[in-house]
This record gives sequence, structure tokens and C-alpha cells, in this order.
Amino acid sequence: MRGLLAKAVNLLKRLFCFKAVDKRPEDVLLEVHKNQGLLWEKIEEFKGQLASLDGSVKHELGEEQELDLADMCPLQQDLTNGLYTREVFMPKGTLVVSFIHKQDHPSFVLEGEASVLLDDGQIVKYKQGDKIMTKTGTQRVLFMHEDTRWVCVYRTNAKTFLEAEKDVYTNDFRLLPKEFLNKNKLLWQE
Repeated sequence: MRGLLAKAVNLLKRLFCFKAVDKRPEDVLLEVHKNQGLLWEKIEEFKGQLASLDGSVKHELGEEQELDLADMCPLQQDLTNGLYTREVFMPKGTLVVSFIHKQDHPSFVLEGEASVLLDDGQIVKYKQGDKIMTKTGTQRVLFMHEDTRWVCVYRTNAKTFLEAEKDVYTNDFRLLPKEFLNKNKLLWQE
């Protein structure tokens, strides 16, 4: 795991033109927002580079978790009365790139501690007991300082977990709700 994390950090350094070579993984997150233009596009490029590393694990939106990922980051889900809850365990030292969220919703850190890159380029450390209000369009890059359990709660009319996942996430910011795109279009105009 350590070798893979070091490779991911080196990808981040190259992608975002880091000058220092001895940064800790959580410090690297501080550099991601610098000189990037559009954060979603840089994160997409970073995800593509991560996928090329031996030992990295990827989850496709709307598909069952592969065994490697299910073993490393077990997921517990529930669909009841129009609410979809999704609790994931992420081990210490893991670097995670989230899907793009299609709705505002609450998230809670049930245990552990993680550094999280926010949309405005800030890095915030969340720990057990923290409640986070996630906004539409949010995509996170997280580094786990400790074993961490994180839970999100969404509204959906989906009948299956896979349908719910597709309903609340996207891989492409252009597929976010039209009202969000129209309200926030200045964020990515050229």
C-alpha cells in the first residue's frame, strides 16, 4: 500500500507542478488547487493517471464493487422511505477520489480522520463526529490519516442500490442538474 500511495503522490506532484518532492500525502492535497484552471478536469486527469498504477482500485459508477475494492473499502447501503444511506470504510493511508455529487446532502464521519480537498482549494481535516453538508457539484480528494468510516444520506426514488448510486452521483460535471449548471456556469467558462 505504501508504494502505491507514494506513486499516487508523485502523480499529484507532476500533474499539479509541485516544486517540493518531500511532501507528505496530506500536504500534497494543498497544492492541487494551484494553477489548475478547472478543478474537475484536473481531478479527472489525476483519476486517469491513478488508474494506470499497478495496485490501484477503481469503482465504476452504477456497477457492483469488485472484490478487491469490497475487501479494502467495504460498503454498507440502505434504501428506506426515499432515503439512500451509504457507509464506507476507508483504511489508514488510503487516497480516495470521490464521484461528483448530484445533490446537496449531509455526510458524517463516524470514526477516524481524513484530510479533504474542498472545491475552493482549501484542505480541511475531518474527524470522528464531524457533520459535513455536501453541495451539488462537490468532488472530493481524500487522504485517510486513520481507518475511517464515512456515511452519506441522499434523497432518491431508486429501487436498487445501483440505481441509487447513478441517481446521486456522476463522473461528468456536465451531467449535473441543469439548474445547477445554469446557476454556476461562470465557474467553467473559457
